[in-house]
Amino acid sequence: MTATPKAQKTNMQMNRWYALLILVFVLVLIYFLFFQSFIAEHALLNEELIDLEQNRQEYTELVSLIPELQKRINTVKETVGDNTSFLVADSYNLGTAELTRILKSIVAKNTDTASECQTVSNTPSKDRDPDQFEKIILKVRMRCQFEKMINVLVDTENHVPHLFIDNLHLEQRTIRRSRRNTTPAKPMLEVRFDLYAYMNKPVKKKDNDKK
Repeated sequence: MTATPKAQKTNMQMNRWYALLILVFVLVLIYFLFFQSFIAEHALLNEELIDLEQNRQEYTELVSLIPELQKRINTVKETVGDNTSFLVADSYNLGTAELTRILKSIVAKNTDTASECQTVSNTPSKDRDPDQFEKIILKVRMRCQFEKMINVLVDTENHVPHLFIDNLHLEQRTIRRSRRNTTPAKPMLEVRFDLYAYMNKPVKKKDNDKK
């Protein structure tokens, strides 16, 4: 039985639609197989580029702040001082022990025998007038030959961490010779002074001081 022209036309139209649907399906399949991954990767690259640009801007802003930050750091250093200016200790007892040890090392460095310069006493003393940082104070009494004492004082002033001397009192001590024709003894000095240094611990102001 032969199909009528109308039926043949209908079949041709359906075949075209089938072919069109197959073509669309193939295109969609190709898109997902090839272009989708490319587009996703491209989108990811765009996000990375945006992040890099933001990081670059933040870095540029930070770089522009470096000179100002350096000025502030220098100002703080000038005001507070470097950490090497302070004792290593972070408590009163440790600070007292450290300052005593430093004094002994300075005296030992500048003397050959104990008779040339000796520390008679070094008594810890509380800071009655707290300043910006906690202070360790020793009330020192020494008996030394003049030259040795000068060397000790000079090394003390130039020491790091920084040491400070206050209330310095010098008094010459007369030495009597027990026998004649003996080598004259070098004059000795009785020396009293306050030796102090700072710990890197800001003083906590009391409420009464703030008012």
